[in-house]
Formats: sequence, structure tokens, C-alpha cells
Amino acid sequence: MKRPRNGRGPRARRRAPRRSSRRSLWRWLRPATKTPRVDDPHLRQRTINRGRWIGGAVAACYLGLSLQAGLIMLTPDEKLESRAQTLFEQSIQIEGRRGEILARDGEILATTADLMSVYADPSKLNEQTAKQVADVLAPLIDQPPAAIRKRLLDNPERRSLSLERGLTPIAADAIRDARRELVRSDRSMVGSIWMEPEPRRFYPGKSHAAPVIGIVDHKGGGVVGLERTMDRVLRGEVRKYVQWRDRKGRRVTPDMPTAAPGDSIVLTLDRQLQHVTEGALDEAVERTGAESAWAVVMDVQTGEILALANRPTHNPNDTSTLNLKSFKNRAALDAYEPGSVFKPFVAAAALEEGLVRPQSMVDCEMGRWRIGRTTIHDDHPKGVISVSEVIKYSSNIGAAKLAFQLGAERTLGYLHDLGFGRYSGLNLPGETRGAMQRPERIKPIELATTSYGHGVSVNAIQLAGALATLGNDGVRMEPRLVREIRGPDGGVLESFEPTVDRRVFSPETAKATLDMMITVTEEGGTGTRARVPGFVVAGKTGTAWKHINGGYSSTARIGSFVGVIPAEDPKLAVVVTVDTPTKGSSYGGIVAAPAFATIAREGMRIYGIDPDPILLEAHKEAERRRKRLPPPKPRPAPQAPVVLSPEAPPELVWAGEGALIAPDLTGLSMRDALAALEGAGLHLSMTGSGRIVTQQPSPGTALAVGESVEVVLQ
Repeated sequence: MKRPRNGRGPRARRRAPRRSSRRSLWRWLRPATKTPRVDDPHLRQRTINRGRWIGGAVAACYLGLSLQAGLIMLTPDEKLESRAQTLFEQSIQIEGRRGEILARDGEILATTADLMSVYADPSKLNEQTAKQVADVLAPLIDQPPAAIRKRLLDNPERRSLSLERGLTPIAADAIRDARRELVRSDRSMVGSIWMEPEPRRFYPGKSHAAPVIGIVDHKGGGVVGLERTMDRVLRGEVRKYVQWRDRKGRRVTPDMPTAAPGDSIVLTLDRQLQHVTEGALDEAVERTGAESAWAVVMDVQTGEILALANRPTHNPNDTSTLNLKSFKNRAALDAYEPGSVFKPFVAAAALEEGLVRPQSMVDCEMGRWRIGRTTIHDDHPKGVISVSEVIKYSSNIGAAKLAFQLGAERTLGYLHDLGFGRYSGLNLPGETRGAMQRPERIKPIELATTSYGHGVSVNAIQLAGALATLGNDGVRMEPRLVREIRGPDGGVLESFEPTVDRRVFSPETAKATLDMMITVTEEGGTGTRARVPGFVVAGKTGTAWKHINGGYSSTARIGSFVGVIPAEDPKLAVVVTVDTPTKGSSYGGIVAAPAFATIAREGMRIYGIDPDPILLEAHKEAERRRKRLPPPKPRPAPQAPVVLSPEAPPELVWAGEGALIAPDLTGLSMRDALAALEGAGLHLSMTGSGRIVTQQPSPGTALAVGESVEVVLQ
């Protein structure tokens, strides 16, 4: 038996251990140590298979990467898109500067000012630097440090976070200094805090005409008033701009484009008369404890609204306690029963139709007259009186009988022509047109109550327009609140001229109606408190029960007074309404007439219309009789004429027999005038503010001790 080479027998021969699959794979993949023979088919097939496996793996990887890239590029991903936009892209809306609102004299009523706002970049801050920023800014922007720090840390990915807007110039300067100190102490805080200018609406007149002008929201859009209705005119051009930044937050896009500013509007409001009207309403509300009040002053010949005031009101610059109810333009929005101020219009219609004359007699039934199942009453019972006295004593029965003579169609037709039941065209938001019955549906009792202003609703602007129609010889002008629209360069783009609506009455009828309304302010009339010294006033009082929750209140009333001045050549039509007075009487002749007198008197002064000296003296005499004062001492004449030099100082000169020579007070202030007359026993009566423009008696006139010197300041 042949021995094996290894010296072991069959039993000693052992099976070689099996190599692991991992080592076999490596042996298969590793390159051959010896140069294979080219003609070895087994090795060639092995190489081909190895190439296929490796190529397939590489192709599969590339295919997976391509699919993933395609999904990222072609499939929208809100999260990735938002992150990319936050980091590199910022969409900015640029608005042109909002146009201004101007008074008739060009003075600014509403404008836009650029105020600074402070921003921070939370992505550049950590807990320590956020605390430093919060501690520095807190006292400057009046916010708790903890609140600022929390906002910064809660938004770590934001690149721009607004911390405070509308900074005062002092606060903005302080923030600049604080930012400079922070950057000096830590260079990593460069760009973490900055300020940008932001437009803010500013109203120089504060609460004056605020319900008419309106306000804007934080985005610059009109909310109420003319800011809302004229928003398209006032708002500047709106442009959208995409700003790109690099990974360090630096802007890489070109300079930001500009947007064209908006146009400006010029109103018909007179600032001085508006100020006077606002003050008169304040006094009326304080004196009567009224819930609200409003007034309208209109130019009789043009229909322009010269003043439009409302109470309550609010300063639109103060947004901390903003209440939109305070911006309600009650003169245009509130529809209320006017009461007896309606009677002159019904009387004018009867005159125009030739049914009556001012001297025609009307039986007022001693204050009680039954219509169907209803009885109407008069507050001042009268028997047979003239049409003029119907207006003077405000007889409901007399007005109802005039309406019955006219008939429903003619009565309501004239009222419609006067502007009642129609929109005024002033483009005021929420304006009411009131309500009147149709001629074919109105009942007899409704026609009667309509004649004295019950069962019909109007607004104050309609009343002012109807009253101005009587003052303008029976021609109704379209009410107007906007005079011009001006471009950004100040050029006039559009002008609104006075427009005739229609002729309602003949000049004779209008004049006769005003003559009847004059008796209202004379002795025995219901509106004596509306008299203006030196002028003739044509007016009418009105009182109506307030309509609440579908019925009439048993306590709340609305008192009104309407009138024109001067009655012989009307310039101004004034409507004053006091809603729900709670102190004293609620009649219009008591609650509203004094405010009318103040507005009318100052209106005459502002427009340079001097009082009639004869009427002024007659008014003084009537006041003396009313107060039961002794007649004034006769004014002694000087022994020799005294001529004052124009350069003479404003001091008193004795003329003998206890007489004084009135000095020239023109151009002096109120304080200087008081000093000039001090110690002479003369009384100084002043109207207006500023410096003296006229005086009565005139300079050089002899005065007795105890007499009054009346001056007008402007």
C-alpha cells in the first residue's frame, strides 16, 4: 500500500475547513495576483459579471439620486419653499404716500408723516444677546424686558421681527445710541437691531371734524369718513417688490423701486367756523347734559358745507382708546323726526300755490283738533291767527290745516324737491336719505303729523339744504363738501363748482317765508334765545319725541333750531340739533337756540359782516328792559372837539364834565385793551380772539363813566 506524501494514512487525512462566504466574496472581487490567460473562458465570464454588478449598482445610485432631485425640483414642498423664502426671499408691498386732506384755505387737516419703527433679527441672537437687547430696549419702547426676550427667543428663524412702531424722534435717537453701544461691546450683534421709517397718518386739528375726515387702519386704508369714501383718490400707487438676500442676509437685489403718491382733496370746510361750531356744541352738551349733538353750517348761495360738527367725538391721533362709535357722523347718518322745523316748508308750499298769504287767518281750534280717531294738540293754544303767527307760535293744528289745503301729492312733492327723502350726494359713508310716506298711501293723520315733522325722518344735511333754499331765493343748490382734487405736485386735477339742483319756490315766496320766520326770534316767539345783536335772524324751533325700539320714548326728546343770517340778505344757513337733553327743558328754543346764536355771531365776524348799529342799540335797549335796568346817562359832548393823532398812545383823555374820549384800540391784544381802559369805570365787551379789528364807539367819541366799549378781535 502506497503511503501518502504527507506521511499520514487514510485515517489521518482530514477534510479542509470551509472558507467563509465573506472571504469567498472578497476573493471573487479582488484582482488576480497572477496574470490570467486571455483564453481562459471562466475568468472572462467572471470579469464580465463583476463589471455588470458594479455598473448596475452605480446606475441604481444615480437613478435614485435623479429621482430624489426630480421630486425636490418638480414636486411642491411647502416646508422647503417657506424655508427658502424666509432665508433668501422677502416679498415687499410698496405703497405711495397717501394724499392729504386740506381745508378750503389750504391748511392741512390730514397728512402722512414718516415715523421710525424698530426691528430685530432673532436668527442672529442667542439667549445671552437676546437678554441684552431686551434689557436695553425695554425702557425705550415701554415694554417689559421679559416680554421682549420671549418674542426674540420664540422666533429663532425669523430674519425681521417688529418690536415697536410709531417711535417719537426722541425715542428713535435713544435707540440709535443704544444700538451703537451694543455693537461696540459685541461685534456679533451687527445687523441684529435696526430701524425703518413707516408712514403714519396725522391729524393736526385733532378732534375737529374727526367724524367727517375719518381715520385709517394700520395698513393705511380708510376706515370711516372721507378717508374711506375717497380712499381710491387718496391712496398712492401700490407696487410689489421681491427682495433677495444671500446666506449672510445681505441684499443682492437692486435698489427698492418707488411708488407714486396719492392725490389730495380740498374740502369746503372753514377751519375757523369749524372751531367755533365745535365749541358751541361742547357748551350745549355741557349745559343740557345731552347724549349727543350735531350742527351743520352751509353757504346759502353755493351749497358748500362750511362746518360740520358732531358730539361725541375723538382725537384720531390717540389710538390707545380708539372707539369707532365716536367717529359716527350723526349729521349724515342719524335719521330723526325734525319736529316743528318742518312747518316753514309746508307754509312756503301753500304760499307758492297761492292758497294763502302770510296775513291769511287760520283757526287753530284753541289747541285741540280731532282728525278721525286722533286728536292733535298745540303747546301754545291759540284761536284764529294768521299764517305768520302759525309759524311764530309753532302751531301744529295750523300747519296741519295748511297741508290739508295743499293735499298729499303737493305737500310731499315740495318736500321731495327740497331734498327730503333723497341722498345729498356728499359721498359720506352710511348716509341716510330719511323716510316719507308716498302720496297714494299716506293717511290723513299721517299727512297732518308730517306737516309738523312727526312720522317723517330726515338728517341735518337735508335740513340745511332746504333752509338754504329759502335763503337763496327759492333755488336749491347741490350740497358740496369737496371743492378740488389736487395731484401730488399741487396742480388741480378736478374742480367741483356750485351746481343748481332746481328751483323750488319763487323769490317772493322765499322772501315771505323768511319774513314769517323772523317773528320766531322776536318777542313772543319760541326762538328768542337765537337772536344775534345787530342782525336779523330768521329761524324756527323744533322739538320731537325720540323714536326708540319701534315706539316713542316718554322722556327722551330731540331739540333743534334752524335759521339763516342775516335774514335780509342770507349768507349762512345753520342747523343745530341736541339729542336727549337731561338737564332742564328739552325744547329746541332752549337747548339748541343758544348754540345757533354763538355760531351765527362768530360766522358774521369771520366773514367780515358788520352788525347794524341801529339794531345793535335796539338790542341793548331790549336787554335793559328785560333786565329792568335804569336808562343810561346821556352822553356829554366835549367842550371842544378832540382829534386823536394816529400815533397817539392808547390812553384815555378827559374832555370835561366827566366825559372820556375813547382811545383807538385797533391792533391791540385783549390784555393791552384792558390795561388801556383800567380804572376809568368803562366796561369792555369782547368778541373773538387775537387782536382788535373794530370797536364801538369809534375812537374820539365822548363816553360817560360806566358805559361799555365793544371790540371785535380776530
